[in-house]
Formats: sequence, structure tokens, C-alpha cells
Amino acid sequence: MNNWVDYHIHTTFSDGKNVYLDYLKKAKEIGATEIGFSDHITLHSVDWRTDPKNYSKLKEELSAICNNKASEISVKFGLEVDYFPYEEKEIAALINQFPVDYVIGSVHFIDDWNFDSDKSLYGKIENDLLYQKYFKLIQKAAQSKLFDIIGHFDLIKKFQCYPTSNQDALIKETLKVIKENNIAIELNTSGLDKPCKEFYPSKEILQEASKQKIPITLGSDSHQTKHLNRYFSEGVTLLKQLGFQKIAKFEKRKRTFISI
Repeated sequence: MNNWVDYHIHTTFSDGKNVYLDYLKKAKEIGATEIGFSDHITLHSVDWRTDPKNYSKLKEELSAICNNKASEISVKFGLEVDYFPYEEKEIAALINQFPVDYVIGSVHFIDDWNFDSDKSLYGKIENDLLYQKYFKLIQKAAQSKLFDIIGHFDLIKKFQCYPTSNQDALIKETLKVIKENNIAIELNTSGLDKPCKEFYPSKEILQEASKQKIPITLGSDSHQTKHLNRYFSEGVTLLKQLGFQKIAKFEKRKRTFISI
């Protein structure tokens, strides 16, 4: 048994390959004690989001699992919601349709470009400009008060997109905004399986987050059961080395902590 949480899991409601019960079975096999499902909910029409016509079904099925007191696994109701500037009221209305324990706020779009899955504009826009645009959006997401967790903090590096000049000041500024707005970040371990081959966020960013005493939680970004808790042993070891002693967990949007 481990005392970790995995709060970033996708099912067939969005772009995952497995259903809730598949994940619960796997969680029992690996000795997990708490998981949270966080399917994609977004205002913009993309093929990896939950279809709005399935919102009621998602709410009904996940609520039933979360409220099952006989389950050996504690299950939390999460969402991964895209942040778009100037659409905060609409995003809030979307979130309010669900009885959430936590909301992961993510940036997958720069302007109208879905940089997370569309590689067509890489190399056509200066990397430094992409970093500036991306992290300013992360700052706005934190300031919006819509989210409990910022997802995959430095996702912009996914396809080995790295800045050509030092962006430490921008990173520190972004973390400061997150701290000021009392939001957690996640150690998203899926980056090790992406072209960047590195956790989101990087070790250097995690070190700065530790200095600023920013709360952290864990997420595998699972899209199938074999991803559950992936690389968590390595991730937790790194967190301890950098001075983190606790990870955040959530219930009804209230944050508590467990020791690691």
C-alpha cells in the first residue's frame, strides 16, 4: 500500500481508453489508496474533450463511484478544464455543473493553436515568444480563481520546444503568481514518456516551487490503466530530495495534506 494520490486520470468519457471500473481494478492491484478522475472538459470543440451531451452521464456515473463507501479505494471527482482568457465566466458556469472535489486548470491552446497535439507551428514562432505567451496564460489561469491545481506546468516543452534565452525570471514570476493565488501544482509524471522525456515541471522548476512553498500533488495523466501511478516512486523520491514533505489532496475543493 502507498499513501499517494493520483489525481490526473482520463477515461473513455474524454480521450482515455479505459472506463472507471478498469482503473479501480488496477488501483487495487497496485495498492493505491486514492485516485481522482479528471476527464477533459473544455469550451472549445476538440476531439479529446468530453462530449457535452455526456455531461449528465459522467456526473451520474462518477458520483456513484465517489460515494461508494464500500469501496477499498477513495475516489475523487475531478475535472481537467482548459483555460481561455476572457472566457472566465463561461468556464465557471461549466465547472459549476459538476460536484467537483478539485479542478485541474490546464493550458493547451496559445491563441487558437492547440500546441499540445498540433506540431505545425513549432519552428514558425520563436520559442522565447511561445514561452512568454504560454506562461502568461498560466499566470492568468492562476489569477482567475477557477482552479485548484495547475496542470503540467511547463507543458510547452513537450515536443522539445526550449527557449533560446534564459527564462528563469518568467518561471519565478509565474510561480509567484501561483503562490499568491494559493493554488497547487502537480508533479505530472507523464512527461517522461513524451519527447521531452522529463517530468512536468522540470527538476529546476520544482526546486523553485519548493523554495516558494507551493503546494504540490501527483498526477500520472493516465489515458489507460497501465499508466496509473507511473513513475511515482521516482517522482516522490525527487520531491523529497527537493524539500517537499507533503502532497496535497482535495475533497469538495478543500485542500489538506498527507506526508510522503
